[in-house]
Amino acid sequence: MGFSAFDKHLLEEGLAWFDRPRLATLLEQLGPTRFQRVEALTAMLRNGAPEEIDEAVALFERVLDRFDAQDERPRRRE
Repeated sequence: MGFSAFDKHLLEEGLAWFDRPRLATLLEQLGPTRFQRVEALTAMLRNGAPEEIDEAVALFERVLDRFDAQDERPRRRE
């Protein structure tokens, strides 16, 4: 059984994501608006075990540190 043109397009698009992953995909999964995204992340933290929260905070801190070290663009951190 072969792939349809649509299947091929989806497969190519999916594989291309791994070449250059984007944050938009993650954000879209959290919700369409900033409010909904904040609510979703807040609920995840509220429902997480203490170890999960500690891991998430450590992970985000490490990612932001790496990003700051590699990126030259000025930005505002709240």
